[in-house]
Amino acid sequence: MRESKKKIMIVILLAIMFGGASLTNFGTSDEPLDPIISIIRFSMISISLLGLLLMSGSGILKIHVKPLPLNFVWLAFSIMVLLSGLANEQATVIRDGFWFMIVVPVVFFNAIPKLISKYGNVLITLGLLLGTSPYIIVSLIFDPVWHSDSVIYSGIFPNSNQFGFTVAVMSASVFVLAIGTFVDRKSFLETFSIHISLITCFLMIIISNARTSLIAFFCMSIFMIWKILQKPINIITSFVIAFILYASTFSFVEEHSWLTVRVSEIQVKDSLSGRNDIWFKTIDDMKLLGHGDQYFEDNFGLGAHNTIIHILGVNGSLSVILIVLFTMMTFYYAGDYLKRNREKDSYAIAPLVFMTCFWILSMGEGMFGSLGNAMTLAYLLSTGIIISDLNIE
Repeated sequence: MRESKKKIMIVILLAIMFGGASLTNFGTSDEPLDPIISIIRFSMISISLLGLLLMSGSGILKIHVKPLPLNFVWLAFSIMVLLSGLANEQATVIRDGFWFMIVVPVVFFNAIPKLISKYGNVLITLGLLLGTSPYIIVSLIFDPVWHSDSVIYSGIFPNSNQFGFTVAVMSASVFVLAIGTFVDRKSFLETFSIHISLITCFLMIIISNARTSLIAFFCMSIFMIWKILQKPINIITSFVIAFILYASTFSFVEEHSWLTVRVSEIQVKDSLSGRNDIWFKTIDDMKLLGHGDQYFEDNFGLGAHNTIIHILGVNGSLSVILIVLFTMMTFYYAGDYLKRNREKDSYAIAPLVFMTCFWILSMGEGMFGSLGNAMTLAYLLSTGIIISDLNIE
């Protein structure tokens, strides 16, 4: 009973953290995040992290060493960010460097993963779902899709891409739960309910006209298809569910012309929306230690809309090389983690799903700030789960 209460408290704190981090989606390049919302965001993340650290107790003092290559590359990346801030005399970049160097390894790679231990994947998944879903539910309640004045739906968000982005992040947690139901052979009703959630997420991304989010959704679906094909009973169950859902969705779309109009809109949107000009210019201007955090605002009046390009412009080419290397290593270790744990943890695929979602979404958004957004924190925690698993004695 005590263990159950502990897990519930962890999920609540994780949901608060992910929900607070998601508030960053209410800011755009044209309209920066309102100072009050920024304070609420910082407060929610701080309170949740403080609660998790208090629950972890002495675990915060024990630093994992293995895997040495991964930890070394992260440390080198952090140092480069710090040097970039010093070279460009940018206080916020220096702050980010210390965050990456100290807080991320101590809190996200060590303390919290030790606290959530063998239940880490499912607890992070539930926290992410509970932290992001309220924004979608509130959008649908206060700005119903069928009453929206705009053809492209944005809900309560200032930009339709932010709505689609939030749905994609929520979808990552639903995909992990869906894969877990196949592994655990849950009831047909439970499996059916989760698949309805996935179909709903897919339709919401479509009507938001968020291209990058749609790509992330399809990439994550590959993991579920792979898991389904591993067992014949999964194929039969999925076929029945897919047939029912396809027939229901087709009938629904046919009866609601507003949805047909919105679906057709996704075919007429410029895929890069002028971002390629920013990317090419940043590559032309690249320096070893970057230009500081005002580079994109001073030169383009908006953000990089790409995590790698953002790091290149702000922190420089050395930081980009290290973060790309870190990314490749995390995917390798995530695959190895799945191979070693898939028999004992139904949700062992979570790190791979979260990493895939994070880096696909990074193609269209800058996601590597100090606090980042919900997917950034889920990515860091998943990396911590892998590191913690390799250090179990």
